[in-house]
Amino acid sequence: MTMSRQGVQPTEVIDRAAKLRFRWNGKRFSGFEGDTIASALAASGVQIFSRSMKYHRPRGILTADYWDPNLMVQVGDDPNVRAGHRLLESGMDVRSQNAWPSLNRDIKAANSLLGRFLTAGFYYKTFMRPQWLWPTYERVLATFAPGGKIDLDTPHAYHDKRYTHPDVVVAGAGPGGIEAALAASNAGASVLLVEHEHAVGGHLRYSSDAADQAALAELRAALDASDIEVLTDSTVTGRYEDNWLGIVQRNHPIAVERLIKARAKTLVVAPGLIERPYVFEGNDRPGVITPGAARRLINLWGIKPGERAVVFSANAEGDAAVADLERAGTEIAAVIDGRTAARISSTAGSSRAVEAVMVDGTDGPQRVEADVLVVAAGWTAPTSLLNMAGDRPVYDPAAARFFPSDPPSTVLATGGLAGDGDLDRLREHGADTGRLAASRAAAVRHRLQARTARAVPVDGDEPAWAPDERAPLGRDPHPELYRADTHGMVDMSEDISSKDLVAAAHEGYDSVELAKRYTTATMGPSQGKLETVNTVAAIAEARGETISEVGTTVWRPPFAPITLGALGGRMFEPVRVSSIHPWHEANNVSVIQAGQWLRPDHYGDPQGEVRNVRENVGLIDVTPLGKLDLRGPDVPKLLSLLYVNKWMKLGIGRVRYGMMCAEDGVVLDDGVTGRLGEDHYMMSTTSSGAGGVWEWVENWLQTERPDWQVHVTPVTTAYASINVAGPKSRELMGRVCEGVNLDAEAFPYMTVRQATVAGVEGCFMWRIGFTGELSFELHVPSGHGCHVWEALMDAGSDLGIGPFGLEGQRIMRLEKGHFIVGQDTDGLTLGPSTGLGSLIKLDKDDFAGKPELAWAADRPLPLVVAIQPDDPHVVPEEAAQIVRGETNEILGRITSSRFSPTLNRSICLGQVEPDLAAGGTKLTVLLESGRRISATVIDHHAHFDPAGERLRG
Repeated sequence: MTMSRQGVQPTEVIDRAAKLRFRWNGKRFSGFEGDTIASALAASGVQIFSRSMKYHRPRGILTADYWDPNLMVQVGDDPNVRAGHRLLESGMDVRSQNAWPSLNRDIKAANSLLGRFLTAGFYYKTFMRPQWLWPTYERVLATFAPGGKIDLDTPHAYHDKRYTHPDVVVAGAGPGGIEAALAASNAGASVLLVEHEHAVGGHLRYSSDAADQAALAELRAALDASDIEVLTDSTVTGRYEDNWLGIVQRNHPIAVERLIKARAKTLVVAPGLIERPYVFEGNDRPGVITPGAARRLINLWGIKPGERAVVFSANAEGDAAVADLERAGTEIAAVIDGRTAARISSTAGSSRAVEAVMVDGTDGPQRVEADVLVVAAGWTAPTSLLNMAGDRPVYDPAAARFFPSDPPSTVLATGGLAGDGDLDRLREHGADTGRLAASRAAAVRHRLQARTARAVPVDGDEPAWAPDERAPLGRDPHPELYRADTHGMVDMSEDISSKDLVAAAHEGYDSVELAKRYTTATMGPSQGKLETVNTVAAIAEARGETISEVGTTVWRPPFAPITLGALGGRMFEPVRVSSIHPWHEANNVSVIQAGQWLRPDHYGDPQGEVRNVRENVGLIDVTPLGKLDLRGPDVPKLLSLLYVNKWMKLGIGRVRYGMMCAEDGVVLDDGVTGRLGEDHYMMSTTSSGAGGVWEWVENWLQTERPDWQVHVTPVTTAYASINVAGPKSRELMGRVCEGVNLDAEAFPYMTVRQATVAGVEGCFMWRIGFTGELSFELHVPSGHGCHVWEALMDAGSDLGIGPFGLEGQRIMRLEKGHFIVGQDTDGLTLGPSTGLGSLIKLDKDDFAGKPELAWAADRPLPLVVAIQPDDPHVVPEEAAQIVRGETNEILGRITSSRFSPTLNRSICLGQVEPDLAAGGTKLTVLLESGRRISATVIDHHAHFDPAGERLRG
């Protein structure tokens, strides 16, 4: 198969004035703007693009489009790129996959010699026993694993998300889909037209027929003049309940991909048809192509597919390919009419190219010399989106393909998926479908608007539900051509032959769903688009049944593969800063992103910040701490339900620490709640837990205790929060506060007071000490945050005042042994594991998580303990494993670690097995470098001031 670029074609999409240079396996190549990677390589004479997954057989172009299973390549750091679809770009570094040491000399092709031993189910039968050999099996399998290479250091590419609510979404922009979109738009509907390829037009794009090209120009002009939003190189990948659609846009101007979540009133499915390969010996040899591939190569990219061709045609597409091949200068060696008894049985030649075709004609078997075999054996109807809507396709043996049966009334099919007809008839059916879609969308829109609270009132009565009065498309007769009298490849993505499927059926895997999973047929990158019906046909043949009796697999989302980046997409989280942030920026702050917040990490010297707080006084901006204002007579009941400890007797002006557990007993959050008045409480949560705890509170109130008189208001951003910490903090507070007695007896530890601070009324503060120092946590109305901060800095200038950030706070809280939820705990940490088992009051009537906590009370659980490395200068990495001696048996992990400037040594918290939790226990910590160090569990969590004398001062 020798391909070459020919003269200018009237339908070509390449710009021959714009040459693009790129590399293929290290060698220099060039193509034109508008080329795909595959077309540019084919025009330069490349025949082999990849090696097959299992047998490493050479593979060439088959369909020359998105679904081509043979054109997976690596582009730079991007693996598994579809070279039949990805447009060529200047400077691309393209490499072949699944071959070693090179594409032309692949040593792994020796697998083909073992083909009879590598049958379906080989892996299941071979690698199960003995179990102790699995590590060896794993290394062998990894060596032969197909696909490209992932570079974990590749910078994250930007992905995007979008939400939209069109009246009508049309999936597919062939002539039927375009007409449906135009008719729906003309009827007043908002329309989103989504096309999988790089341009609209479907099969008209690569047709050389003048009437087809005139129709394409007419349709494109109508689209340009309409209000329809058109997305090309985009795919409707999934249809979910009530026409909730996932659409991946691959050509967004600033994002690698954009995931569009569209809620459509009606969905029009118009994906056209996909050419189905024919199964025979040597059907995967380079040089065997579909007629669509031949016509795309010739008419879109001006490429002559070969010198001498055999065309096996059972339909008009194959017949049209003959004319295009002749016009391109390819000699037609033979045309085998599949509508008669004539058949092809195999190809001959080297593994790298077709040299001859074996034909069973009316004159008996004959060998026809050719370097190209074009096979037009029939069609696969891509019914995926209809299947996702609940429709099961029905097989028509007379037309040799599946058709829709009974999709939901808001999902309509048109184009080749719905039936056959000439171009005018397909366009007419598309227009009728668009009008019907718009009418039903109007009824759905009216219904939704009328039933939605606070929506704009509807105007008039709901439109009548339009009946489906479309004249159905016809069904052209087509011979059932699935397999010749020889066996060949059914799934070229997975290297599954018809022999494999027959063997699977004989082994009892004779339902199409079981055979699919046992053999992996239809599970490769082509997603069953080419091979599903051939798979069903092979199973039917093995069972001695019809295709209708066997049925199809269920096509689930996605219609086309989606990257994890597209699914993850851009986070819809606002970046938040406190009202004090401008001061931080003006004072040498190093910012860290903590959840949704930009927070001060340090101001140049976190160790110095710690020393200053221990010796003088420091300020930290803790505005992101969650704050919930609770009011009502039943607040104590709510607190008792949510926290594991008791709350019914909390006095006015008192503050209590509480730990929340989920219903499975796992630690959910912790914080303090203070009682400001008779029925007024303020709850604080962790910064990361603010939103989750609010939802948790509302969930209990709205679903379990709706009778309780409690009103919850989230006020996290209503207050700027400042922690004033250090031995001189009381003296500093005395200089700026009015209306409050700050003496230790009048304002003791774990109490709350309201005051005027720096002239700002409506402030409250509590005496708590996460840093382990005497401290006052101020909460001031947010708009006055920066003013109060600056007033504190000015008032403390002679006291050695300085700001400190999150890093300094982390060091001091670790010195004090205070754990952080989500860092020192995880999704399996039960309440007693924190070391605060005495806080859990199982004698309460009920509270969230009580049954699980009662179960856990007497069981040995991992425990959070304080750990000190025996070498005070070694700081283990967080998440370093605690192991047994010289073995790799894991007994726990380091959860937090820092170097303490106060103690001049390394300190840690960690989770360990209960028999290692006693003070004085020796541990072995395995560092990331592989080095093992010894460490000791200390008697209490606090590395510093265990009696708490400083914070109670």
